[in-house]
Amino acid sequence: MRGSRSLTVCLLAATLAASPLSSATACPSGARPSPALAMEAGARAFKEGRPVRILAIGSSTTAGVGASGADQNYPSQLARRLVDAWGEGRVEITNAGVSGETGPSTLGRLQSFMRATPAPHLVIWQVGTNDVIFGGDPGRLKALVSEGLASIAASGAAAVVIDQQYFPAINDLARYEQFVSAVDAATSARGVPLLRRYAMMKQWATRDPAGFRGTLWWDSFHMNDAGYSCLAELLAPSILTAVRSGGAARPAAAPARPAPAASER
Repeated sequence: MRGSRSLTVCLLAATLAASPLSSATACPSGARPSPALAMEAGARAFKEGRPVRILAIGSSTTAGVGASGADQNYPSQLARRLVDAWGEGRVEITNAGVSGETGPSTLGRLQSFMRATPAPHLVIWQVGTNDVIFGGDPGRLKALVSEGLASIAASGAAAVVIDQQYFPAINDLARYEQFVSAVDAATSARGVPLLRRYAMMKQWATRDPAGFRGTLWWDSFHMNDAGYSCLAELLAPSILTAVRSGGAARPAAAPARPAPAASER
């Protein structure tokens, strides 16, 4: 796609041998996407022996700014986890991350991907941080996330949304959290799984400052290899479960949101 700067992850044995899994990262528990992911089209493709197609779209978190190499961004690390579980040739992940992009631009690219043939079975949409930084509006962000999720649903694909990151230099916390709430409201209205990255990172920074800092790049804003490993580790089980269960969401209770730290109550 013109201007998308997308990169399809090649899942070849040579690539896997050259890019071993990162060491385990102690990611906070209870922070996986909720509600449970339903992925009928992807599960059907897997059962029929076709690869599960996943589109990872967003800004610098998806592009992998701060990673030591292209094999250490979160889509690449997620691909390795899925290949480890399913075998080579069973998954195709397209990394369509564009650093510095805001929601409206991502929405346009997302809709183009959803009109393409073949469309992805799953979209992982990381959204919202740059909309705060560059003076956006929370109401507009909610509307565009809702519009994007409608486009994904119309194509028959499933979606997981990753909300904003927490970082130590947030100037106006109350305003920032209005944008976080906007993403939450848009996904909740459509029953789409949301990885509440902001709540996870904020709680982590309070309870384990050293561990949290260990996931950030030198700018204390973008993530490093360990941070991207954490994202992959939190996303993979939901995808594996959805495909294994035939695509339907299991009736078990969704993971609870991380409890607020004492200083936040």
